[in-house]
Amino acid sequence: MQSEFSKVLKDINLALFKVIKKHNKELGICITPIQGTIILGIAHHNKELCQKDIEQFVSCNKSTLSTILDTMEKNELIKRNSSNSDTRRKVITLTEKSKKLIDQIKKDRKETDVRLMQGLSVEEQKLLLASLNKILQNLERM
Repeated sequence: MQSEFSKVLKDINLALFKVIKKHNKELGICITPIQGTIILGIAHHNKELCQKDIEQFVSCNKSTLSTILDTMEKNELIKRNSSNSDTRRKVITLTEKSKKLIDQIKKDRKETDVRLMQGLSVEEQKLLLASLNKILQNLERM
């Protein structure tokens, strides 16, 4: 049962990323799902963020995130600047190009969520989300 559950979660994650990537392509948004998550995460926080801060809301290791951020900087989606409080610290900010994508990314993710929950009652949706959040908390304690 346990290994089946882990596999289903992995398969759901992969399938979800494929759907998001496909929708982005259809909309002419040339970003990966993880880049969209980073853009939304930076936009959501109301403070200076460095790479370590982004690691908290993106599930990937330091070197992978660094590569993703390098690509985003190359594609002019983010800028890395020295922090006002500590010049050794690099702050990551969104560019105008990525700021223009925020509303579309949010809309697409919301529509995807609605389609994911099709066929589930409101009660089933609440129960599923509560259960998944408990599982997430268990993982965070590991």
